[in-house]
Amino acid sequence: MDLRQLKYFKTIIEEGTITGAARKLHISQPPLSSQMHLLEKELGTSLFERGARQVTPTEAGSRLYRYALEMLDLEMAAREEISTLKTGHQGVLRLGLVSSGGHWKLYKLLKQYENRYPHIQIKVIEGNSYELLEKLRKGKIDISLLRSPFSTYGLEMVVLDRSPMGIGSLAPWKGEYFLNDLGDSPLILYRRWEKIILGECEKEKFRPNVYCVADDARTCREWAEAGLGLALAPASVFQESSSLSVGVLKEEALSSTLCLARRKGNGESRSGSLLFQMALEMEDRTLSSKSL
Repeated sequence: MDLRQLKYFKTIIEEGTITGAARKLHISQPPLSSQMHLLEKELGTSLFERGARQVTPTEAGSRLYRYALEMLDLEMAAREEISTLKTGHQGVLRLGLVSSGGHWKLYKLLKQYENRYPHIQIKVIEGNSYELLEKLRKGKIDISLLRSPFSTYGLEMVVLDRSPMGIGSLAPWKGEYFLNDLGDSPLILYRRWEKIILGECEKEKFRPNVYCVADDARTCREWAEAGLGLALAPASVFQESSSLSVGVLKEEALSSTLCLARRKGNGESRSGSLLFQMALEMEDRTLSSKSL
């Protein structure tokens, strides 16, 4: 099994026919079919259900397709990084960026990184913390900005910021509150914090009026801006809103951290290591200034 065969296989799955895949790959149909027969023979299983008009993947084919996507993505990343070396650059930094990750410390760090290593290109991959964490563990990105809560197993981290749980509302909710101060107000919860928030409510013997649970913190903010309830999300999420009144919750368990994370061990890229080292230096300077 080689990368060429995986590329052919991927194209057949996505086009749905051998003829369509051959046309897209600019090759004739017989050699394409021959390569797929060789791949099936090597793996000892059928990868396609061959119908009259189209082909569909078998269970084995569906599983191989997922691996093929990852392997071809890694091949592309390797080619990009090597090609930049040939043109005089020093590499590519694949930086994961969580949607609510805009922070002055990050921008300051990136500016210093640019000044120190001007020939390193930065490729930004955006997503939520769970998506980025999976990409980080699989080596699809070099380093990532993540917001808690998430599993820290196998990671090294530098904390850039700590943020309390915010209350975003069109009604005046500025100040500090406990969960039971929210009364029967309709709540819009960020799904990543749902279990933790409900656990804290249970501890306080408070029964919240949960109106909605959203997958994206920005959706929580937008629904609050529409007057649908109180949005509970990390306070930094509401910085971009000009219409919401923002308070904070006092429960310490609901505070989140914004971290720059990389994998432990020798799997990280040199460009990622350089950024992580600069983040450590920034953290050391911050701690030193606080101790003076």
